Amino acid sequence: MSEELPEAARILLIRMSALGDVLFALETLASLKKERPDLRVDYLVDDRFAGLLANHPQIDRLITFPRHSLPALPGYFARLRKRRYAALLDLHGILKSSMAVFAARAERKIGYAPPGAREGSQRFYHQAVELPSPLPHRAERGYYLLRALGLQAEPAHAVLAEGEAPAGLWSDSPGARVVLHPGTSSFAAFKRWPPERFADLAGRLCAQGHQVRISHGPGEETLARQVQAGAKNSRLFNGGEGGLLALAAAYREADLVIAADTGPLHIAASTGTKVIALFGPKDTDLYGPRGEGHRVLYHPVPCRPCTRRDCDSPQCILGIQVSEVEAALVESLQA
Repeated sequence: MSEELPEAARILLIRMSALGDVLFALETLASLKKERPDLRVDYLVDDRFAGLLANHPQIDRLITFPRHSLPALPGYFARLRKRRYAALLDLHGILKSSMAVFAARAERKIGYAPPGAREGSQRFYHQAVELPSPLPHRAERGYYLLRALGLQAEPAHAVLAEGEAPAGLWSDSPGARVVLHPGTSSFAAFKRWPPERFADLAGRLCAQGHQVRISHGPGEETLARQVQAGAKNSRLFNGGEGGLLALAAAYREADLVIAADTGPLHIAASTGTKVIALFGPKDTDLYGPRGEGHRVLYHPVPCRPCTRRDCDSPQCILGIQVSEVEAALVESLQA
C-alpha cells in the first residue's frame, strides 16, 4: 500500500540515458507524483541530458553523472550519499546505474530482474522485480517498480519543463508547420532514412504551401543542408544551440514532426505534437512514440525487428517510400 511511504518521503529515480529512455522514464515520475504529490523526488541522469530536466516541476533535485570527468566523480558520489532515501528505483538496470545504487543510501532499493536488468545490476537491489513476457514498452516498465513500492501506478503523461523556441522560427503564412529531423546518433546512422528522400519530401511539402523546418543536432548541419537542397523555401535550425528544452519548444509549436527512431522524435511526441516515426530495426511495441495520434512507418522484412547495431542494407528503413510518408502526413493533418 502507498501508506508504507511516509509523508513527504524522498525517492531517488535513476535513468541515466539514452535520450528516448530518459523521456520514457518521465512517465514513471509523472505517475508517482500523480498518486503521491507529497513525495520529494531526486533524479539521476547523465550530464549530457541534464538540460532536458532542468527546472522540471516534478523533480526536487537533479543529480548528474559526469561521463567524461574523472576528477568530478568524488563529488558525484558525495552528492549521492548526501541524502537518505525512503526508496530508490533503478529504471536503467546496467552496471553504471548499479554503481549509483550501491553508493546511495536508501531503505529500499528496487530494480528489474533479468532480462530487464543487465550486466548483473540486479545483485545490488533489495528487490528485483520480474517483468512480464513479452517485455512491455520501455516507458511502461517503471510502473512495475512503482507497484513493487506499493503504489497503484496509474498511467500518466510525461511532463517537460517549458523552454523557449528559436525566435522567428515560424511565419504567419498559411500551411502546416512541419519539422523534418533527418539525423540520428552517429552510432545508429544505419537507422536514418536517406537524406535525398527527406529532400524530395521537403520539396513536395514546400510546393504544397507548408512551412518546412529542418532540425539538426551537433555535427549534423551537412546532413540537414542535403535535405534543404530539395526545398529552397525550407529553413534550418540547430536543435542543440538553445538546449533540449528549446528544441522541445520548437516542436511544440509545430503541427507535425517527421523523424527516424531517435531521441528528438520522442521529444516531439512528449510535447503533444503529432509525429510520423520512420522506424528501422527496432520493435515499435517496445520503442514506439508515446501518446495518441502518431503514425509509425516501416518496411516489413522477415528480419525485422532485430537488435543489430549495424547493417549493410537496412531494408526496413530503406524500403519506406516518399509517397508513403507524404500520404501519412496528409492523413495526420486531416485528423
